[in-house]
Amino acid sequence: MKKSARMQILVNLAKEKENDVAKRLAAQQNQLQAEKDKLKQLEEYSEQYDSERNLIGLNSFLSTNYQHFVDRLGQAIAQQKQQVVRVEQQANMVKSQWLNARGKTESMDWLQKKHVKEEDRIEQKKEQSQSDEFAMRQFLSAKSSL
Repeated sequence: MKKSARMQILVNLAKEKENDVAKRLAAQQNQLQAEKDKLKQLEEYSEQYDSERNLIGLNSFLSTNYQHFVDRLGQAIAQQKQQVVRVEQQANMVKSQWLNARGKTESMDWLQKKHVKEEDRIEQKKEQSQSDEFAMRQFLSAKSSL
């Protein structure tokens, strides 16, 4: 088996790994977007409650309950911000893995193409040598028949 054919197997394996990592990266980026969307919704919800609190008059009991709810909402926002940071770090890690896999694929592909060119060059040289030898035999055969 030629080197280029063996290298093609490795290139295909590298491409498969790169594709797998790319799928993981896409999933991670989708999750990150979903977490950011949740955070945005929580922040909008909190802003809405803050603006409504000023518009409605609440007695002290309702005001305390309302404040507890707003505080819990603030805690949920803080937790969601932490979740966004965690998912963003995971996405960056997977992106780094994808870049590494992509680099390996490109390197192996380049090396495989180099082997193909070298094999083609050797094959052309061999064909030229055979052609020259055939021409020489033809010449010698024609000369001896004279």
